[in-house]
Amino acid sequence: MGLITVTRVIRVVLFSEVNSKLGSPFLRLLQEHPQVELAAFVTSPPGKLCSYFVDDPQQVDVAAQAEKLNVRVFRPEKVNSPQSLAYLRQLHADYFIVGNFQQIMKKELLEIPAVTSVNFHPSPLPRYAGLAPFYWMVRNGEQFGAVSAIEMTPGIDAGPLLMQKPMYLTGQETALKLRTAQEHLNVKMLSELIPQLADQSFVRTPQDESIRSYFGRPTDNDYRIDFTQNSETVCRVVRAGYRHPGAFTIGADGERLVVLSVGMAGRVCRAPLERPGTVRNSGTGLFVAASDEWLRLVSVERNGQEVLVVDDDPSLTHGVVLGEPKSMFAIA
Repeated sequence: MGLITVTRVIRVVLFSEVNSKLGSPFLRLLQEHPQVELAAFVTSPPGKLCSYFVDDPQQVDVAAQAEKLNVRVFRPEKVNSPQSLAYLRQLHADYFIVGNFQQIMKKELLEIPAVTSVNFHPSPLPRYAGLAPFYWMVRNGEQFGAVSAIEMTPGIDAGPLLMQKPMYLTGQETALKLRTAQEHLNVKMLSELIPQLADQSFVRTPQDESIRSYFGRPTDNDYRIDFTQNSETVCRVVRAGYRHPGAFTIGADGERLVVLSVGMAGRVCRAPLERPGTVRNSGTGLFVAASDEWLRLVSVERNGQEVLVVDDDPSLTHGVVLGEPKSMFAIA
């Protein structure tokens, strides 16, 4: 007589933003997985979108996706309200799975599931806790990253690790490229973690608080290019801003210019280095001086579109003639 394998099915509630590029594949995976019963999808209230994704060329509507899959959708204004808690209790979930949900989930809410609540965070926790880690990791030139699944506690991104998947970076990624890679790796990690959640074989590993770092949402000033910094720092600011909202500088005419990509000038521009922010039209491209070397302007934003910079673009050169330097960019 053969052995009978019993598959433990867990009851799950998914929390994510309605336009989340992480929530969408999470929903599909959980709905289709043989060890999961997806009890509900909890998302942002109508009219509220996660800013990370609003400018992506391809949009998702995870609430509409859930409805097509016959998954109940709950869109509370305040997820910690007494009414929300009462609704979520009657779902009798084993786990809350959280991927890119912007409301803070308090202790009483986190204690509702029978087993625990699990958050999927796009960073190598305990480093880069907080918001937009993909921006800060690119801004800081990181070459090692990870995604982390943690047991949720009332502290922000502070609970014990349940699983972590490393990723190695070149240091040349844009924030958009890194964010997308993290989304794919988080989906893979969820797939691997589900069997451990089902048989409760997961291991809790406390985070090392001595190496914890925390970052908030980038401000407008974080996206501003400061050409008095060295060329590597300027390049990181530009890559971290890509694609939206984009790193920017202020022209001498006071206009805001969104810079989407730059490159090291190398041997293309041999002119002596000048005051940071100085622009030179060399005939082979348009170059701007950082503190240590020239940078080539590669692409900028025009009416919401990315366009390549040409050396005779009058909207950039403002009358600069071949080989003549002009102080075009204001210094922050």
